[in-house]
Amino acid sequence: MTRPGNQCLTERHLALFGAIIQWFASYEALIQEIMASATGADTACIRLLTSGLNFAAKRAALLNLLRHRAIPLHQCERIQNHLRVPDTHTSLLHDILHSAWIPGKQSESIQPDWILGLLPTVRPMHAEPDTLPGNFIERYEDRVSYTLEDLAEIVEILTENHKRFSDYLAETRLTHGSSKA
Repeated sequence: MTRPGNQCLTERHLALFGAIIQWFASYEALIQEIMASATGADTACIRLLTSGLNFAAKRAALLNLLRHRAIPLHQCERIQNHLRVPDTHTSLLHDILHSAWIPGKQSESIQPDWILGLLPTVRPMHAEPDTLPGNFIERYEDRVSYTLEDLAEIVEILTENHKRFSDYLAETRLTHGSSKA
């Protein structure tokens, strides 16, 4: 198999990238299931309506909808807590989708190629294109350099949280139950 871009990416890197992308897709499917259940709509309709939204926008829309639909506060908080886990990795997802990767400064690590090796007093800011200027997140090099072990740990965290989240939704009947990971 021919690897894209820089030769620093192994097949294992690409497999872990693919797993991360698929877990985000699974979280988005759960979000859409909750939206459908909360509104009494068909899941297919919700998927059509939200198909152009990224994870962050779907998450925000769901949380707004839950507040509007008067879902009990403890359930909203629990959903928000479960979605906070993948939300902490959205910058990694963005980098996987939109960056080529280069070897990192740390041994056996990789990093997105947007890191320019700027002076320590100048730090790149990284956020979604529609993020307000006051919400930019400073990206320090140690937050964007990943070893295979780091990526595998992130996949495991996403996997375990998704299982707990799915179980919670089934237990509370907050979904129609047709979303499969």
